[in-house]
Amino acid sequence: MAYDTLVREAKDLPEDLIEQAVEFIRFLKYTSEKKQENSSAYEEVTFHRSINPLASEFIAIADDFDETPECFKEYM
Repeated sequence: MAYDTLVREAKDLPEDLIEQAVEFIRFLKYTSEKKQENSSAYEEVTFHRSINPLASEFIAIADDFDETPECFKEYM
């Protein structure tokens, strides 16, 4: 069924657009093959995320973090 639709849609196209469609189909096939190669290469590797990646590091915030900066006080 999909082949019939493809032929029917391409039938009325000019030759240069048919060439572009063929190139696009080749591109789709190439990316599909690459995706399959990459997925099979990474199937063995398992990655586990931690709940909080920064939990082991100390994050310091200045004491005046919530205060309005001096340059904005005239607007308050």
